[in-house]
Amino acid sequence: MKIIEVKPQISNFLIANGADAWLEVVKSARLSGVPESVSDIDVFNMMFSNDYGSALEHIIIKFFVVLSKGNAPEFLEHRMMSHSGASTRYTSLKEFEIIVPFHLLKDEKLKSIFMKGVEESLNSYQKLIENKCPREIARYTLPFCSASAKYWCTINLRSLINFLSLRLCVRASPELRSIASQLYFLLEKELPIIKDMIGCRGYMRGVCPESGTTGYRSGENKKCPFSNSQANSFIPTKSEIKKQHSAEFDIIFGKNKEKNSINSIQKTIFKKWSEWK
Repeated sequence: MKIIEVKPQISNFLIANGADAWLEVVKSARLSGVPESVSDIDVFNMMFSNDYGSALEHIIIKFFVVLSKGNAPEFLEHRMMSHSGASTRYTSLKEFEIIVPFHLLKDEKLKSIFMKGVEESLNSYQKLIENKCPREIARYTLPFCSASAKYWCTINLRSLINFLSLRLCVRASPELRSIASQLYFLLEKELPIIKDMIGCRGYMRGVCPESGTTGYRSGENKKCPFSNSQANSFIPTKSEIKKQHSAEFDIIFGKNKEKNSINSIQKTIFKKWSEWK
């Protein structure tokens, strides 16, 4: 069986109503009472910047994705899209597409060990087939790197932005970072009104929620590109902001957590709300 190396890939990307799809958001906003005196672009920007995300769900996006069988569960667990997938249950494999892990692409020694394991797995698969084992059973020997995870996806803009904000982070798996980055550029190209409005969660929120992560904030190999506090591109984490302004936080939250904290106040409010008072 011939082994073919492929990359994680997005193709056939399209947006319902094309570059004018953002007008769907404007229509929904005006239905909610936004006056005609506010321009369409200002309406869209207001809905986006204030995170009125339900309006963004009117923009529908479709694409075809190829990724490894191993990363497919991580992709699908976002639970934010409809998808149809290719089946390996009955398909006869004459060629076998794999995605070589990003970290092995430039390490020939490790890659050779990896490829040997793939070949042994495929040999087992072929022997099972030759001995009249059903394909749906034989496929259990197929390796994690199999590029057989192929899906035609339909997703709304709100859910896609959420996916991108999570997977454009340095902490995301390399394969999903590649998928997210491809979607990012395609989205900006096909829906130019949102250019420069989307990125990782730190970019979109102005503060990174990834506080206290192991090595990714300051590690040499996986360092966040926005972690340098001396650079113009610095994006602080929540814990860094709290540490920098600890005195202010003490004043805001109060020394007596039981009586004066915001948490105590909100619980009082929540109790009233729950009792319908």
